[in-house]
Amino acid sequence: MNATKKNIWTDFLKFYSEQNKDRLTRLGVFEYQSDVLIDYWLEAGLPFTGIDLDTHGEMPTIEIMLNEFVHPVKDVKKLKIHFDLNGNEEGLDILDASGRTTILRFENSPADES
Repeated sequence: MNATKKNIWTDFLKFYSEQNKDRLTRLGVFEYQSDVLIDYWLEAGLPFTGIDLDTHGEMPTIEIMLNEFVHPVKDVKKLKIHFDLNGNEEGLDILDASGRTTILRFENSPADES
């Protein structure tokens, strides 16, 4: 990952973490096994603490932090942001080199926090 791309991803993930801190989450991993889509839901209801980028390897690793739980996604190829109809961030899809997609979804909108 070149320095410019690293800085853009780092800045975006820092901003994303600040905007969504403490929102309740769901986290799952989707992967294909012999033409069958398998979903593994890892947690539901933990508050979002942040998301970080590690670029020390050949491909980046993203760490999703939810309260005390940390879920690493190694060899990230693609990051996709989801928004609701009001323009609020609804979550992320993170595709890794092996074809697995980690799904982060927020269970509440920022307006629910006030």
